[in-house]
Amino acid sequence: MKCPVCLISWDDAKGSVCPQCHFDAHSPDARDTTKVLQAREVFKTKVSAYDPDAKISRREILKPWLAVILGFGIFLLWLKACGSMLGGRFSRYSQHTSYNQH
Repeated sequence: MKCPVCLISWDDAKGSVCPQCHFDAHSPDARDTTKVLQAREVFKTKVSAYDPDAKISRREILKPWLAVILGFGIFLLWLKACGSMLGGRFSRYSQHTSYNQH
């Protein structure tokens, strides 16, 4: 089934009421374009993606950036741990000059 208001699809077995916007597709007003357009406008005002004046909390804005910083920090720790192992291994071979003197 496809909702005429929010345009998502869902299985017919779940009923005629849209799980996202709660519009009943089998109601008598479901075919009335003015009712569908009114329901669409109500849905758009409820969803912040359609509302440019919606207030988004500072925490919601900072969450993805904190995840990026945390991931970069973990990457740097991993790089430092693995880099010291590789660097130590390579520096041992570079100190022994007896291998190159034949």
